[in-house]
Amino acid sequence: MGKKAERVKIRTSKGDLYKCSKGFTFVELMLVLLLLGFIFLLTFPNFREFIMPRDMKRAVLSFAGSLRYAQNQAATTKHKYRLNIDIKENAFWVTREGERGKFSRDPSSQGQIHYLPEGVIFLDVYHPERGKVHEGAAYVEFWPTGWAEECTIHLKKSEKEVFTIFVNPLGGKIEVAAGYMEREKE
Repeated sequence: MGKKAERVKIRTSKGDLYKCSKGFTFVELMLVLLLLGFIFLLTFPNFREFIMPRDMKRAVLSFAGSLRYAQNQAATTKHKYRLNIDIKENAFWVTREGERGKFSRDPSSQGQIHYLPEGVIFLDVYHPERGKVHEGAAYVEFWPTGWAEECTIHLKKSEKEVFTIFVNPLGGKIEVAAGYMEREKE
């Protein structure tokens, strides 16, 4: 059978006998839990980013991932791809060029409509040929040759949380930068 807690008899200087058991009292356990809770509350703001994904970072990474997906699919399947953006709805999805130049949704999950998290919005989409689009629909094209349509996209959550996504034409490289930035004119 299991061992029982050992009881120890202690004689004080006055001659009294006390029985002590090995273990913690309820008060001692509560004190330790209270201290651990206090330490957690002090350090929680520092760990919050690791525990809960930030909406803005998640939105930027998701959107950049969709851009990269469209670029990779265009190069590997030898079809033209588009990343479509609905600025009013803060939504985006990937389409593929089919017969007769018509675009249809990609059959993967990237073809489904993805919405930016609540509070995150598209500010604008800039194309050198079409100019800056603040409302309505915009798109970024990726060709089978690996080329991409030059584009600058701005996402915003608050005045302090603004990101710029650059799509470079040569090779379709995607760059993400913090802040509202515009491409340098050559």
